[in-house]
Amino acid sequence: MSGRSQARVSDQLELLMDSVSDYAIFLLDASGHVATWNRGAERIKGYRADQIIGQPYERFFTAIDRERGHPAEVLSGALRDGRYEEEGWRVRRDGARFWANIVMTTVRNDKGEHVGYAKVTRDLTERRAAEQALHAAHDDLRRNNEELDRFAIVAAHDLSEPLTTVSGFAQLLASRHGDELSPQAQEFLSHITSSTERMQRLIGTLLDYARAGVHARATEAIDVAECCHVVIADLAAAIAHQEAEIVVAVGPGVRVLADRSDVELVLQNLIVNGIKFGGPARPRVEISARRENADWRIVVADDGVGIADEDQERIFAPFQRGDGVAPRPGTGLGLAICERIVRRLGGTMGVESTPGAGSRFWLTLSAA
Repeated sequence: MSGRSQARVSDQLELLMDSVSDYAIFLLDASGHVATWNRGAERIKGYRADQIIGQPYERFFTAIDRERGHPAEVLSGALRDGRYEEEGWRVRRDGARFWANIVMTTVRNDKGEHVGYAKVTRDLTERRAAEQALHAAHDDLRRNNEELDRFAIVAAHDLSEPLTTVSGFAQLLASRHGDELSPQAQEFLSHITSSTERMQRLIGTLLDYARAGVHARATEAIDVAECCHVVIADLAAAIAHQEAEIVVAVGPGVRVLADRSDVELVLQNLIVNGIKFGGPARPRVEISARRENADWRIVVADDGVGIADEDQERIFAPFQRGDGVAPRPGTGLGLAICERIVRRLGGTMGVESTPGAGSRFWLTLSAA
């Protein structure tokens, strides 16, 4: 390249550097003194070129960083590795601090000799403030949710006691004086009994939902097949009543890191749903599992009515059901409880379904 061409390129580079106002781009000599200055550096750091060129770049650091020798650490890191990058507090000419991203690159001449450093600084103060505000809002939301969960647990517990009393006296009245009551009084008593039972089921489900949001208990290696068989045994009466077929296609080696009661509760809710919304003649529910990298993907499939595409996301929210689902007994919290537990355990949950062709609820949990 001719000398004139080199001069033209140099002029263009200088024009480019000086036109950039969002980044401070400048050179340091080998000892860390400012050698060049651009418009972005003047805007961000507050120095004119004649005020800073020839000065040690240490003055951009806070007093604490200077005292601990951090400016020299940055230079030595760039010299050792060829490049150094960090985010931290820097100081403007007026003493104000700003949060900066800096990249320091070693500069060498044609002979490979170290002659200085190229430094690029970007002011990220606004971005950091926005991130901190977002983190603070997230923490506040988490704390509020935890407080609501604790309140729900206490409230549900306190509500269950008077309901138990009402239910108990209603049963005593029916057993001791039922024959003395008129048919209308017996009907009223039956309404009281059925309403208290329904309320007790709702309170129990609300407790499960609230507890599903609290911090995870200690985890251990849980055998999923064993959990399936425990849940099926517990649901024996409901399975027999519906003449349902439950197939466990889970091998003995499927073990996940979780709390046993959590896994059993999730499986129980999914199997109950499979029975409730399964085929009209003889519901069939199949539980299977396959390995996906560091997780096990557990699937509970039924042969029921299926779920429309537009409903497949919202059914995991509390008290939500698909629009096309015929009314069934329940609280609408089962899937919300499952999703909460799985998310708390660090997994994910979803559904694959086609209306009229059944549903496949899946969840992933870390392999043990």
